[in-house]
Amino acid sequence: MKHLFILAAIILCLSGCKYNDDYLDPRLDQTIAYFASATSYNRTLIVGEGLYFKIGAAMAGVKENKKDESVYMFISREPLGGEKELMPKDYYNSSELGGIIEATIPQGEFLGYFTVKMDSIKFLNDPHSLTGRYALPVKLVDTSLESINTELDSILVTVKYMSGVDGYYLYESTVKKEIGGNIIDTKTEKYPNESDNSAWRLETKAPFTVQVSPAVNSSTNGIKFNLTVKDNAVTYESIVGQPVVEADGNNTYDSKTRDFELNFKYKDSQSETVYHVSTKLIFRNRMVDNFNQTREYLSYFNK
Repeated sequence: MKHLFILAAIILCLSGCKYNDDYLDPRLDQTIAYFASATSYNRTLIVGEGLYFKIGAAMAGVKENKKDESVYMFISREPLGGEKELMPKDYYNSSELGGIIEATIPQGEFLGYFTVKMDSIKFLNDPHSLTGRYALPVKLVDTSLESINTELDSILVTVKYMSGVDGYYLYESTVKKEIGGNIIDTKTEKYPNESDNSAWRLETKAPFTVQVSPAVNSSTNGIKFNLTVKDNAVTYESIVGQPVVEADGNNTYDSKTRDFELNFKYKDSQSETVYHVSTKLIFRNRMVDNFNQTREYLSYFNK
C-alpha cells in the first residue's frame, strides 16, 4: 500500500496539474477540454534528474473516457508583461513545438500531455534560469471533445532549475578547536530533533553549486560557504565576508542515499582559533514546487 501511495505522489508531481473534481460530474451536458491549473503553475527541473517536463490539458463531462481523445495546444511567442520573460526558443525543443501541438488523452485517462525538453547547456548557463523569470504561455485552441472551457483555456508555465543536492539535511558532527597548533577541545554533536533548526540548508546557487548554511542549533551556526558537487566530487568555495573554509580530509557525496561526509576547517578571524569540522549530513527533504519530497519518497527512485 505504501508503494501505491508513493507512485500516486510521483504521478501527481510529474503532471503538475491540480485536477478540479467539479468537472468530473457526469451530469455535464457535454465533454469539455480545459487546463486544470487555472492560471499558472511552476515547474522546477532538477539538475541530473532529467531536464524535461510535461504540459497537459484535462477533459471533463464523463465519468469514464471510453476512447482516445485529442487536445490541440499552442505556445504563444507574444511578449509577456510584468516580471516574466518568454523562454528563449533555443532553450527548448521549439522546432518540434513551434506550431499547433496535438496531445492524446488515452482511453481510460483524463489528461493529455506534450513534453518540453530543455537544452541543458544553454538553459543551465543562463543565470536567469535559476530565478523563475522564464515562462511559456500555452493556449488550448482545438479538441476532439465537444467544447473548450474559455475561462480555463490558457496557462503560464514558469520554468526554473534546482541543484540535485538542494535540500535540508540533519547532522552528526565532531568539532575540534585548535589554538597555536594544539587541539584544546573536542565536541561531538547530533541533531536533537528533525526540526528546521536542526537542519543544514543547502540552497542552489548554480547548476552544481549550493550555499551551505549550518543548522541553527549546531556549533557551526553562522558560517556560510559554497559546495560544488559534480560526479559525486565535492569542492569548497569561500564566500566574501565569511571565514575561509577549506577541505580538511576526504569529502564525499553518495547520490544513492543523498548523504554527505564533509571534512573542513575554518579560522575565527578574531581569535585566530581554527575549527576542524567532520560532519555527516543526512538528507531530510527538499521542496519542489511546494511539494515536500522526503527521504522516503525519493528512495523510491533508487530501488
